[in-house]
Amino acid sequence: MKCVAYIRVSTDEQAKHGYSIAAQIERLEAYCVSQEWSLIDTFIDDGYSAKDLNRPQFKEMMNRIKNENIDVLLVYRLDRLTRSVLDLYEILKILDEHNCMFKSATEVYDTTNAMGRLFITLVAAIAQWERENTAERVKLGMEKKTKLGKWKGGMAPYGYKIVNKELEINEDEEPLIKYIFHLSRTLGFYSIAKKITEQGFTTRKGGDWHVDTVRDIANNPIYAGYLTFNDPKDSKKPPRQQTLYDGQHSRIVHREEFWSLQDILDKRRTFGGKRETSNYYFSSVLRCARCGSSMSGHKGSQGVKTYRCSGKKAGKKCTSHIIKEDNLVSTVLSSLEVITKQIIGDTTLNNISQQKITELENELKLIQKLMKKQKVMFENDVISINELIAKTENLRLQEKQLTEEIYNYQKANNTDTEEIKVILENIHSLWNDANDQERKQIISTIFNQLVIDTEDEYKRGTGASRKIIIVSAK
Repeated sequence: MKCVAYIRVSTDEQAKHGYSIAAQIERLEAYCVSQEWSLIDTFIDDGYSAKDLNRPQFKEMMNRIKNENIDVLLVYRLDRLTRSVLDLYEILKILDEHNCMFKSATEVYDTTNAMGRLFITLVAAIAQWERENTAERVKLGMEKKTKLGKWKGGMAPYGYKIVNKELEINEDEEPLIKYIFHLSRTLGFYSIAKKITEQGFTTRKGGDWHVDTVRDIANNPIYAGYLTFNDPKDSKKPPRQQTLYDGQHSRIVHREEFWSLQDILDKRRTFGGKRETSNYYFSSVLRCARCGSSMSGHKGSQGVKTYRCSGKKAGKKCTSHIIKEDNLVSTVLSSLEVITKQIIGDTTLNNISQQKITELENELKLIQKLMKKQKVMFENDVISINELIAKTENLRLQEKQLTEEIYNYQKANNTDTEEIKVILENIHSLWNDANDQERKQIISTIFNQLVIDTEDEYKRGTGASRKIIIVSAK
């Protein structure tokens, strides 16, 4: 009888159970001699799991069975062939169709009758259960490590390296991460990928940077000291929609910088990335006073940059005019003294905001102190890992909410106010020396919203510049 032998082994199995390739070959060759079978070929998949049939030598063997009248398929054990009940059914079906028997050298199976088929199916089901149960235990262990702030394992993200199973900053890669975060505030991810590739930066594998890789870095909370443990379907969601845990690793970017960037990226997702990263200075802040719609940048005749109401473009009844960017810039720069009072606001309100920030910071310190206390109790065996996770999850949620609230107050108070004051005091020199992206950043720093109108009603085809009225500024 013509026989083919199939051998599969993983490094882990070889170490734990001694299922070496040499040992399996020796046992199968001896079995063929004892049965007086002719072993015509041996197929070996080294380092492949039995979770599926996507194995090169297995596929080659099945093709031989289909085309060369093989009488017997011999394995050392059933789990060398498969650990999936459905895959086993598929294999046995093919063997039946081509009159090929199945035999294990260490187990008694007879696939020619119903009882033998039932027995082999039960064994395969147990093997599948064992594999899936192991996978669940591994997943649970990884989840617990994440909730404790430890690296769950796997390849370190760009910017980090693994030292003693924990994340440490890779000093060679850290500068590029910071550079990407800086560029992401004003440029789109495609432009960043192209820019850093042209500047000579390469990936770990020496290749060019891709837009998706840059996007993943800008949206990855790990650089701000967080860890995540998400279902695959949730892994691509924005950071604010993920469950974040406080990691023990060092941060590459400050959390304030990270969440500030997420505000910008969230706005791009809402309004469209091109509008937020284009070279039209006012495209992300400008609104039409007549209908309330946003105003988007467009290239007019002879390449002149203009703005028009997006509501009117979409068919909304609106009598707004097309605005030339040069005219708008002149109007805004000449009206800064009035605009400043609207933006900076009352000093008394700022003082109240600062008091609120102090209160929130004290509350945040108390929450963080409680979290550290829980970890100390766990390390001293006062509470179990499950109690630690249960008690700290609510504290982490409070920490996240307080951090965001503090950031929002700070954004509306001293930090941004001082930055705006410096810009306003030096606006003319800054504007003249800035490029398009820097000018756009100046406008987006000063304004969250700028509502404009024109003095006259709409008249078609006059070609004359209309006087622009700044209705409100935030």
